[in-house]
Amino acid sequence: MLLTHSGMPWIVLTVLSLCPAAWSALNVTQPYKVVSTNGTARVQCFVEPRPSFHQIQPSNEHIPPYPYPDPEELRVTLLKGLQGTQELCSSTLSLTEQTQPGVEKDREVQCSARLREGAVEVTVSGLKATDTDLYRCGIEIFYPPPYLQLTGNGTLIHVLGSSDCPGPETHRQTAKQGDEEEEDEERITSDTSVPVVVLVILVICVLIIIIYFQAKQCERGRREIRVQPVPDVFLKVDAAAISC
Repeated sequence: MLLTHSGMPWIVLTVLSLCPAAWSALNVTQPYKVVSTNGTARVQCFVEPRPSFHQIQPSNEHIPPYPYPDPEELRVTLLKGLQGTQELCSSTLSLTEQTQPGVEKDREVQCSARLREGAVEVTVSGLKATDTDLYRCGIEIFYPPPYLQLTGNGTLIHVLGSSDCPGPETHRQTAKQGDEEEEDEERITSDTSVPVVVLVILVICVLIIIIYFQAKQCERGRREIRVQPVPDVFLKVDAAAISC
């Protein structure tokens, strides 16, 4: 009897020492990078080892089984930053009831979680370009016991701004506008080139006519100077000189 009572603390310590080992055997893996378009991004959070209903393929014999009962109620939180200290948004998920996941609607950024392709997929909306950062999946399993709190390795969410990377439609619209502008410029150039040429020709013709009449006028003036008669005064002076 004494041995039994003396052995109980050792049994309790052994059980407690095994719990952290099972706890540490669980981890959450995430993709390295996700690109957000229109302020929306989807991050897949995989619990390893996966619960039975999370597995989309038969489990490998080398992978240990999930050490707890399959989760039924959990909450997923996106933690912002390298250390994961800032909570961005969260969503509750019930895996046994066909209900819509709970979304915190009092925030600009909203999260919605669902089970998809063997992972808890978190859809976050309302992101801006300044929200580009590393995000970790924080998963809290409420039921069934025990209560578990797991944190993922992190995903870089790159939020594209309005001017970072225009879509194909924007490229097509820009190219179309450029072609239309070039066509308009060519049309305007062709429409204005003919009148300009005609105007230049007319100006040249007018200048030629003016120069021609000026030349004629100068030539006529020289002729008049050349044939101008000698005044009578000079003739009388010459006659007086001869008589002397």
